[in-house]
Amino acid sequence: MADRRKGITWFLVIAFAITWGSILVIYLLGIPTPESSQEITNPLLGLLSMLGTFGPAIAAFVVRKWITREGFKDAGLRLNLKAGWKYYLCAALYPLVVVPVALGMAAAAGESVRGLSAESLATLIPLFVSSIVWTLVFFGEEFGWRGYLQDRIAPGKPLLAAILTGLIWGVWHYAIVISGMSLSGNPVALLIYPIVSAVGSIFFGWLFTKSSSVWPVCLAHAVGNIFMTEIVGMLLPDAPQLLTWGVFSLAGYAVVALALVLSRQVKWRETPAEQAML
Repeated sequence: MADRRKGITWFLVIAFAITWGSILVIYLLGIPTPESSQEITNPLLGLLSMLGTFGPAIAAFVVRKWITREGFKDAGLRLNLKAGWKYYLCAALYPLVVVPVALGMAAAAGESVRGLSAESLATLIPLFVSSIVWTLVFFGEEFGWRGYLQDRIAPGKPLLAAILTGLIWGVWHYAIVISGMSLSGNPVALLIYPIVSAVGSIFFGWLFTKSSSVWPVCLAHAVGNIFMTEIVGMLLPDAPQLLTWGVFSLAGYAVVALALVLSRQVKWRETPAEQAML
């Protein structure tokens, strides 16, 4: 118990320090960000952004290696393609659920929904390929959140563990909102981020637990951020990003999460036998 709490504490301290520190340096140096109107010419932005992204992974490595010395047996580093291929498929195809729900809710709210043109369809394959490449980048987050924190923050309670992990994950994003690097620094995002992250974490946590691998989660994270966000934005061109992401897409994630909970794929409490199998 003491080692678990010690590990969690140090993990959070290191992850937040690295990420928030990197964002603070970007902000203090006045380096143009992707959401600014200035041309980005400073390579330091990319280096600091990457360091910030890998804050959770670095923290998990440091804790596992030197603080708790528990090693990497349960870190989910193996691909597990043979046994877990269907979870990779879920990670790649879950936009087929989230996007229609998001568009349906947007239409019900009176938003203008644009149809897919031949030109927009032609961008889907490159976007998806880009998502696969970005899977490596999102390892920087998922090796920490799912590969370390989720299994330790509420042992034996998968649903609670996913929600708590998601809430912390959402607060971790505050630095990019406050600095203006994400969602134009809109303070409303500070309220929405933990909710979106907690709901999404139920699906991501399920992928990790069922596949025993962090890689399907990295793929799902990349598909969501690179592929799905772009598609929803493309089909809802007049809706503010905060609305498309924080309301419409959130509704899609909620449908996925609710299906997992109601089907008892994600339980509030595991039996001792189920815990022993993990």
